[in-house]
Amino acid sequence: MSLHTLFIIALSLSFDAFGASAVRGAASPPKSLPGSAKVAFFFGIFAFIGPVLGWLAGKAFYNEVRDIDHWIAFVLLAGIGAKMLYDGFGQPREQPDAHGYRAPVLTTAAIATSIDSVAVGFGLPFLDVDILLAASVIALVTAAASFSGLWVGVAGGRALGAKAEIAGGVVLVVIGVKILIEHLSN
Repeated sequence: MSLHTLFIIALSLSFDAFGASAVRGAASPPKSLPGSAKVAFFFGIFAFIGPVLGWLAGKAFYNEVRDIDHWIAFVLLAGIGAKMLYDGFGQPREQPDAHGYRAPVLTTAAIATSIDSVAVGFGLPFLDVDILLAASVIALVTAAASFSGLWVGVAGGRALGAKAEIAGGVVLVVIGVKILIEHLSN
């Protein structure tokens, strides 16, 4: 997998964190730049842990499923993309409570938005990707997206959250189809 494709996957996975942060910023603007960095840190750490956990699980089953690895990557990416599309077109996001910057609240939000990265991580062993590089790229992009999403929310971008999730879903489905086509044409 090229670094370019990895970056696009990371960007797509970061849209959940961007949307959640935009809603948080719109509902309860951060009090300081360090407070914004705290949000980015929480989302980034869990965005790193998610694909590593998925990769470990995928590695454990690699020999059993390597003949259908392209189908697994397609189903995971297309499924996650479809879920993001469903969520993006679904109900409006809830506003975070007044304590939305406390560690337990940020941890819960970060775990919820990184579940998709666990599923993507599961498919990475089949694509021969360096997991530390992949997890680092996903974490850095997610941290940047959540930091910027917070300030977009402050500027009145609550509606952008759903649109970002829809865009991320489309991109993941397209990448899944691309992987499937490349493997079937070889």
